[in-house]
Amino acid sequence: MIIEKKYNREYLVYYILTTLMSVLLLTSSAAALEPIRIVLHANAAVDGDAITLGEAAAIEGADQALVDQLQSLEVGRAPLPGQSLLLHRHQVELRLKQHDLDPDRFEIQDAGPVKVLRNHKSISPERIAAVVRDHIQKYAPWSAEQMTIRPIQYNQSHRVPPGEVAFRVTAPKHVAWVGAVPFRVQILVDGQTVQRASVPTYIEVWQDVLLAAKPLGRNQPITAEDVKIERMNMARVPTSAILDMGQAVGRRANRPIAVNSVLRSDQMDLPPVIRRGDVVQVVAESDTLRITTQAVAQDSGGVGEMIRVMNARSRQNIHAEVVNGQTVRVMLQ
Repeated sequence: MIIEKKYNREYLVYYILTTLMSVLLLTSSAAALEPIRIVLHANAAVDGDAITLGEAAAIEGADQALVDQLQSLEVGRAPLPGQSLLLHRHQVELRLKQHDLDPDRFEIQDAGPVKVLRNHKSISPERIAAVVRDHIQKYAPWSAEQMTIRPIQYNQSHRVPPGEVAFRVTAPKHVAWVGAVPFRVQILVDGQTVQRASVPTYIEVWQDVLLAAKPLGRNQPITAEDVKIERMNMARVPTSAILDMGQAVGRRANRPIAVNSVLRSDQMDLPPVIRRGDVVQVVAESDTLRITTQAVAQDSGGVGEMIRVMNARSRQNIHAEVVNGQTVRVMLQ
């Protein structure tokens, strides 16, 4: 009798567990077989480069794992920031097939194509101009008193993706920051370059320049009375213009120079301290040796210039640097 009761109890437990398992399996099978509803929106807005199905449609279904997979499924490329495009139902169906998803599992509803708009930030021309102006003021090789930046004429606005916006400004290589200078601007969003722009600028640099105060003849020594100082826009001044009085006074003009013309370094040289035919002392030296001899100058030259001299003993010509009015120097290897 006791054995029979024990047997009945074990059978009852087994029956209950079996029934529960069957119910769970049936529920799971029903959920697996229940179609996933995909209801395409009339309008959608996206931030990134791709359109996901979760952004373009409402997705419902009992199979939560599959719903989550569909939410992140890419169904097309997003338009450019600020622009829109149409996403059609057949594009969604194609993407489902490409991912080996059974079309029979889905119930797609739509009222026509989805109009997808790409969210954006707008960068105004004024902001671009301000960024370039700040860069010039910070990095230009001129003082604020010397430099004038003309109003920057830039009229293009830029649409960029949402995110943290930054700018990178660069000047053209091997170009002086004087006159017309085009600067390159990179627009970055979250650290990635999204657009580039070329911004024209005009930089005026005013500096004291030496001018001829009177006509100067060839080989005429230049004195302080022969020059004057005038503040000029460096964009209109030759690159070889003389800016310091000490670079002109004491030299001589090597060609005629008209009054009021900007003095250039190539228009003058040092007056000769040694003239052709002068007897000079030649100093030939190295780190460990020093030899002196006499020679006759074959050219005229100023301090620092190279001239030919003829060795008084060997009668050979050598090139030497003028040290002063009596000495020339030759460096030995």
